[in-house]
Amino acid sequence: MGGMTASVDPIGGSVGVADSTGRLRVVGSAAVTPAMLRLTLAIDAPHLPLDPSCPNLVLRLSPPADVDTGGTSGARPPSRTYTIRRLDAAAGTVDIDVVLHGDGLFVRWARDARPGDTIDFTGPRPHAVPSFEADALVMLSDETGLPAVAAILEAASPGLPVLAVVEVPDAGEEQVVESPAVVDLRWLHRDRTPAGTTGGLERAARSLPWPAGAVDVWVAGETSEVRAVRRFAAAERGVARDRLHAFGYWRRGRAGSPS
Repeated sequence: MGGMTASVDPIGGSVGVADSTGRLRVVGSAAVTPAMLRLTLAIDAPHLPLDPSCPNLVLRLSPPADVDTGGTSGARPPSRTYTIRRLDAAAGTVDIDVVLHGDGLFVRWARDARPGDTIDFTGPRPHAVPSFEADALVMLSDETGLPAVAAILEAASPGLPVLAVVEVPDAGEEQVVESPAVVDLRWLHRDRTPAGTTGGLERAARSLPWPAGAVDVWVAGETSEVRAVRRFAAAERGVARDRLHAFGYWRRGRAGSPS
């Protein structure tokens, strides 16, 4: 690892200058659903301090040196960003959920990961969190955004009205999501239709009983489908730009995309 070594508290703060990367060590894995794997990772070498108060923190993982990336000499190695699904501050561990679709580099690494395996990372960094002071929250996502949806809902304000729609391959990919908010969670099943082709999130957004007042919208998934929801929310529901949080997590046809 390059950079200057520092004394860093992985939970509360840092002293000095952090290394250019951190290192995680696999301590366990478990299937959340048939196509979602949860890795529990110990923070052996932190990069940036963790802020447990932020409900949507992300890590950017870099492939281990012994993994064939398929890249050309001198090219920047690929990396992937994952939501911290759960943080155990006392144990110094984080959980990340990996969607097991296709044969991408990080899917292969996650499937093969065993206790003791290590991977470098940068972060964590805060990702966009909708306002819990809004009159209501609308969330739409495919399975790639489900870890963030669940983490945000678990931290939402008690009593906050939330309409949430998550598109997954089939009923076997539904998950239990707990929240102090008042959540109406609806599942869409693709049923063998390729991911990123259904238009289901936009149709769901149009069919929702849209809440009154100041509404925050959070949407994630395939880039073109996210754009369609963002256009609808802005143009037809009048959602202000600062209340619209839209993220293209992947693009259909690119390596590592769900299929």
